[in-house]
Amino acid sequence: MKLKTSLISAAILSAFSTNALAEDTYVQIGDYTQILLPLGGLGVSLAKGDTAGSWQLTKSFATTMIFTHGIKFAVDKRRPNFTTNNSFPSGHTAAAFSGASFFQTRYGSAWGVPAYALAAYTGWSRVHGDKHYWDDVIAGASIATLSNLFFVNPIDEDIKVSPMVDGDAKGLQISLSNGFFEGGTRSKKPPTTFDPQFKFDFLLGPTRLKSNDIGSFASEQNIEFGQEDTLTTAAARWTWFASDQHSFSYLTQPYEARDQGKVEGGGDVYAQYQVWDNLVNWQYDLQLGKQWIGKAGLGLLIQYAQASLYPDSSFSKELEGDEEWLFYPLANATLGYHITPKVNLAFTGEYGNNGDGEVLMTDLSINYAFNKRWDIGGGYNYYKRDQDNAKTFRKIEFDSIYLRLGYAF
Repeated sequence: MKLKTSLISAAILSAFSTNALAEDTYVQIGDYTQILLPLGGLGVSLAKGDTAGSWQLTKSFATTMIFTHGIKFAVDKRRPNFTTNNSFPSGHTAAAFSGASFFQTRYGSAWGVPAYALAAYTGWSRVHGDKHYWDDVIAGASIATLSNLFFVNPIDEDIKVSPMVDGDAKGLQISLSNGFFEGGTRSKKPPTTFDPQFKFDFLLGPTRLKSNDIGSFASEQNIEFGQEDTLTTAAARWTWFASDQHSFSYLTQPYEARDQGKVEGGGDVYAQYQVWDNLVNWQYDLQLGKQWIGKAGLGLLIQYAQASLYPDSSFSKELEGDEEWLFYPLANATLGYHITPKVNLAFTGEYGNNGDGEVLMTDLSINYAFNKRWDIGGGYNYYKRDQDNAKTFRKIEFDSIYLRLGYAF
């Protein structure tokens, strides 16, 4: 039996089962937390008399919403429940993380940890309720977090209270930084002595599925996906610079889609599939000089893959499908050149083989450093993975054009 799929807009079927009602409850709670977190941040800052914090949160939240909804309009990505075309990024998640990241940055972990837990729940509820894909959630959270890092200062950077003794007189000395009056110093150039130990990068862009081959769960069928809908990618990467030459990084990147197609000689069928990469890398800086960039290292790709068929767009009753975890030891290398002290070109290649299959990833980028704290870049990424005995995808191949924004701390 052969199946060819082409994406066609369809209204999601309403479900009234007990599970559906439970899912609605989870989604409704997320509807509340996305409002309560930023409003809570504003309320706490006003209650503390922290008007500078209130102003910083206002700027951060407004910037987050402008970027989030601007990207929604430009991308026009269909939601996984086949309703509207405004899936990427997740606005609920962006709003929730705007409030949570403010609590963490401004007032510390005692406020930030529970706030982040609620924000993470908000993002999960959007995926759980079929409102968003995971890359939508990662994008919303990253946009909010970076906006917060640009505008919001820790309270102890703005207001410092210290004991004062002057003869017999004792008291407290309160000092206010320029950032207190200016409403944020994160956007300012960091000190010349600034030597970051960590870095956060957010990447987003359009993705093109070039080919794929569904594995053993559909061995009696020749299933071919003809993806025509808008696909996006969003990735988050954290890097630790352990020394001048050694760095360790972790990148997470989900790739998901849902299709509607026709069974040859039959009716409609719906497909859901995803590949979620988690990449851990170590790199050694070869220190080739001021102009050239040279790095090499080892890593591990941990991939979760899932593919399923459904009879209708509720995606509630699986006809058949499978899921699996795949592991690929990797070797990586980066070669780059500084065009100017602030601009560089870089090419990175990664190859992995686990004995049953192989994975190849290449990346060409151009990058610009505003200062030691902030930088931006863009590039082209190619990805191919082959493994004949895989239960989900024997082969998957796609490429993407992306924009990257980085923050060092």
